[in-house]
Amino acid sequence: MPELQLDPDREPFEMPKQISSAGADTLAAQCYRLAAVDAQGREHSGQAIVTQEWHPQLGQLAEDGFCIVILSEPLSGSVGPIAAGVAVCVPGEAVPGGLRLRETATAYKVKAREGQAPASEETLTLSASARTALANGQLLANQPLEIGPADIFSPRETAPRLSLLAQALLAQRAAQPYLHTLAVALAAPADAAPSAGLAELLPALGQAVAAAQEKMSRFQDLLVDMPRMASAPESLASLSEATTTAAFAEAACRLCPSPNDLAEDIYLCRALAENPQAASELAFMRCYLMDAVVSESEPELAMDRTLALEELSFATLVAEPHRWAAMRAAFERFRQRYQSAYLKHHHRYCETLLTIHAQLLDLVSHAQALRRLNTLRELGPPLGEEALAEYEDIPRRVSPCTLCTTLERELEELPRCPVCSISMTDEPPWEDVQRVRRRLERALNQQLQRLSSKAVSQILATSGEARVEQFVQLVQASQARSLADVLDDDLLGFLRRLLVEARVKSLLAPVFAKLQEPIPDLSEETVEDLAGEVARVIHDAFAGQQALPREEWPQLTPGTADPSSV
Repeated sequence: MPELQLDPDREPFEMPKQISSAGADTLAAQCYRLAAVDAQGREHSGQAIVTQEWHPQLGQLAEDGFCIVILSEPLSGSVGPIAAGVAVCVPGEAVPGGLRLRETATAYKVKAREGQAPASEETLTLSASARTALANGQLLANQPLEIGPADIFSPRETAPRLSLLAQALLAQRAAQPYLHTLAVALAAPADAAPSAGLAELLPALGQAVAAAQEKMSRFQDLLVDMPRMASAPESLASLSEATTTAAFAEAACRLCPSPNDLAEDIYLCRALAENPQAASELAFMRCYLMDAVVSESEPELAMDRTLALEELSFATLVAEPHRWAAMRAAFERFRQRYQSAYLKHHHRYCETLLTIHAQLLDLVSHAQALRRLNTLRELGPPLGEEALAEYEDIPRRVSPCTLCTTLERELEELPRCPVCSISMTDEPPWEDVQRVRRRLERALNQQLQRLSSKAVSQILATSGEARVEQFVQLVQASQARSLADVLDDDLLGFLRRLLVEARVKSLLAPVFAKLQEPIPDLSEETVEDLAGEVARVIHDAFAGQQALPREEWPQLTPGTADPSSV
């Protein structure tokens, strides 16, 4: 049950402008702004108006919340239309001395949040004579409520149970659009929805669901690929078990985001019960259309898809079964045009993939050279690891499709190629390959610059080997393409050895210089530290050697498919 509380920040209430000033003077004895929480935990703003006489415009004051109108005299005529969310409390007889609510500060406690002490709250009270008159009167609303005036105004309680009335109004307001949709969908193809209430509609819904579930056993294989069709009867079955308006509103809001979703599920169940074969075909058509995504470059085809989705509805099948042949024809027209456009897109896509594969094969040497250089720990932390990971992932994304000659037959049942599953909006990852190329080349060039900064060229130039002299020229010119042609495991090992030798020599040079002094100033601790540093350099070198990948680089083959055969 929702909490009802006086708004602590309320300002003096003013009657709406549509009521004249003269009317306000005679009608509005007291007005309060209220707040209530519904069964879903949402807070709503409302108002309580205590007045002597009825004015028709009071019945339209709910706006987005609720309005409770309490009269002090019986009605002298009809109340006229009452909006959803408005309740009119009419006394059975005139309240002696008029009607007046009083505020008390300790009437009841507000539900406390966890870890907080409950706080007292103001509430509204009525005199005993007023409660008796109102309990013996009427409770009017847009639709009959499931509570009566005696439930609100108990002679034994000084405070009227306005929270109970607010809950009923909020539940009725939430349920009303779903009840209207339910009535229309169950009555179709009748022109007007019957003025049936919850007690009449829910049994009819249960019967429709039961009939649909009985026919669904014929289409178990089809339902595996159509979860919406499979789940609709179950959802509606739980909805039909509601016993109160509040329970119905809570279940409807939870199961169906909007009344349109409820209508679609009802029409689906009715179609299954009344024309199961056509319903299963229609479900297949709608699934095909939903998955047949159309590119923006095909505006006419996209419009045909939108129109077909609107026309191929379960509501149309139930309300206008004579249009079934036209609905099937509309789907066939779209499918033929879509198949032609999809085959062209698939052909262009596969051709582009062949070019991308050539680009990837061209990058193998870059990637191999970078991975080898990254094992030289003397150059510093590895570079371009993310680019290498992305490069390794691309081949799995661009495997050429092998289904070309039979694709047209496959598109009779599926809106996408069952092998590559591309849609008309998918484009080959051409930009991804170019970005990876740029990142690999940048990382490779940075590693070459590291080699130069380590004075590798001066170390190698003294070796006298023609192969090493060629490598020196390549490093100095930062020619990544040529570097990949000569950087094999043997040359990499030679580089590692020379780098380690150079590092060890640099560490031992100060010690050797000390040996020329008459009395070298070198402590035993310094010697041990130096030996440890040399050992670390050699250990890191061996670790880098073990990190050198032994597996073969992924084979990037363009496949056996020939896009020209499409």
